[in-house]
Amino acid sequence: MTVTSDNDIVRMPPRSYHDGPSCLSRQLMSVPPTSYPANPALRIHAHYRHFERERVRWSDTDQLGHVNNLAFGAYCETGRSMFMSQVTMQNRALGCLFVVSQLIINFIEELYWPAEVMVGTGVMAIGRTSYRIGQGLFAGEHCFGSSEALLVQIDATTRVFLGTTVACA
Repeated sequence: MTVTSDNDIVRMPPRSYHDGPSCLSRQLMSVPPTSYPANPALRIHAHYRHFERERVRWSDTDQLGHVNNLAFGAYCETGRSMFMSQVTMQNRALGCLFVVSQLIINFIEELYWPAEVMVGTGVMAIGRTSYRIGQGLFAGEHCFGSSEALLVQIDATTRVFLGTTVACA
C-alpha cells in the first residue's frame, strides 16, 4: 500500500495473477478437466432400460422461451428418484441411505415448450459404498441433455458417510 501526496489517497499497487496467495496457477488441480459432453454414451437412447415421462411446464421456460437449467435438474431428479425408489425402501429398512454427492448436468441443446421429456436412467458403475447413475434427457429419440450422479452411502439415523464400512447389502 502506498500513500501519495495527492490528498493522502491510499492506493494499492496493481497485483499480478502470479503474486501472493491468490495466485491461480498455485490452485490448479492435477486432474485434467473432462471434455464436453462428459460421456457421449449417455446420449444414446438404446442404452437405457428405465424411462420416466415428464411434461415441460410453461413455468419450466425462461424469458427466451426455452426450458431453463433448473428444469433440466428437476427432470433428472424425478428420473433418478423413481429409478431408485425400490432401492431406497430396501436400504432404509437396513438403516442406510444413498444420497447424491456429485451431480454433473450437460446442457446439450435447447428444448422449447410444449414438449414431452423421457428421462432415461441407468447404473454406470458400482463401488463398495457408492454407485454412479447416468441419465439422458430425450425429446423422442433426440437427446438434449445428460447427467451423471454419484450416490454415496450414509447412515439413516446419524447421516454419517459410511465410506469405510459396508453396512447395507
